[in-house]
Amino acid sequence: MPSLTVRAATSADLPQVFVLVRRMFDDLGATEASTQWETDARERLASDHDVATFVATDADDRPVAAAVGVIDQRLPSPRRPNGRIGYVEWLATDPGHRRQGAARLALSALLGWFDDRDVPTVDVHSSEAALPLYEQLGFGTPPAVPMRRLT
Repeated sequence: MPSLTVRAATSADLPQVFVLVRRMFDDLGATEASTQWETDARERLASDHDVATFVATDADDRPVAAAVGVIDQRLPSPRRPNGRIGYVEWLATDPGHRRQGAARLALSALLGWFDDRDVPTVDVHSSEAALPLYEQLGFGTPPAVPMRRLT
């Protein structure tokens, strides 16, 4: 098993993070001709305090997995007294490093970031391949059924 470490991503990591994320979207069949989403996402990753990116790196300090999350401020409720909820936006791993702990390292660091910011509820939309990892890290089915309006 290769030597992996985890750390917060730097601006120098973002090109490789986006290579991983584009590959993730390709694997999910969600290709898009426009790259405007990437430009907008880069700006948000660089400027917002409510977004975090963690990378698992190989022995050469090259990112091989990335976990990106965002904190959303909603109205307080009995389930979320402070109104804060987290979302795992992206979890992407280089194909050559899958099933070696890289995604677990990056995601665990992201979950720690949520914990440090008093965000006990974190949501994710998972691929079938990633379900076991999310379940092992404490994710489960919420009591309400999530639905989405598509226009």
